[in-house]
Amino acid sequence: MRIEISALFYLLSVNEPPVRNGLIGDGVYIQELEEGWIQGVRDRCPKVVARELLEVRSPYTHRLFYEAATAESSEISLISPKDQQPLVRAISLSRIVKPTSIPYSNIWVKSVYDDSGRVHHFSEPVINAFSVAFGIKKHEWNTITQSDASEMANLWGSLSHFLDDNYEPTYRRIVRALKYYELSHAIYFAEMRHPILHAALESMVCTGRPHNKAQVTQRLPKLVSFISVQQAEDIYSVCCDFKHSAQAILQKSGSKGVIDPSDLRRIDAVNLLHESVRHLLLESLKNRSFADILVDLGKLRQTYQAFDSKGRLV
Repeated sequence: MRIEISALFYLLSVNEPPVRNGLIGDGVYIQELEEGWIQGVRDRCPKVVARELLEVRSPYTHRLFYEAATAESSEISLISPKDQQPLVRAISLSRIVKPTSIPYSNIWVKSVYDDSGRVHHFSEPVINAFSVAFGIKKHEWNTITQSDASEMANLWGSLSHFLDDNYEPTYRRIVRALKYYELSHAIYFAEMRHPILHAALESMVCTGRPHNKAQVTQRLPKLVSFISVQQAEDIYSVCCDFKHSAQAILQKSGSKGVIDPSDLRRIDAVNLLHESVRHLLLESLKNRSFADILVDLGKLRQTYQAFDSKGRLV
């Protein structure tokens, strides 16, 4: 008997074709769906058919999957959180390499292949807060190319290292930022998403609670090349508007669909924060020495200096 755990999703074919087949890491693969396989899932699991009809884009085109150890599952049709973890890590990497809208709680399928060659599929889809995911506007073309899959594979080892129980305490600042980053994708409205992403940013760039504004506005432009000092100030200011003043993203735009330039600047700040957090996570996974600076407060202060109003290093 052989068991596979799969997560189903849709990928667009745009300028480059989506990946056909590739190894991500530790036995986790990304694969274009075979017609016979997905039809078998539909025939066996009517809830999958119903869920597929509800998707913004359908039918499902791809899956992430791995072969599970049969001894791990006492309930053959049950897909446990432990079963899901390898695929959740792959979904997380897809959002860092190229922000996708692959949700966590979409379609999980357990496929049991018996010794005679027959396959039995089990799936009980649910709809909850993690059944959708929202990315960055310019990345709305939801796809993973062969080169994206290769980059995910290259980063798999670093992500596994950070999440390993032996090393997670050392890299907890980055791991916490990653968790904030992931949770933010389940939230559509910028007013709620932006403060969570800002918490992810502060987990990586701030050395403590005092002087957060000085650290964000001075340190972020040094860490992220595409962020200016003014843009860093906009990112911090918009977060304060959302958290402390209960302001909306649009302040001056009317009902005619024309966005005021000042509101465009606020929208840019929201998108730039998302890109900044993604960039810092990506660089941390690519470059262990960079990650080591972010998690060592002394090195962070000295390498990417920021000062309070009295000129003291913070």
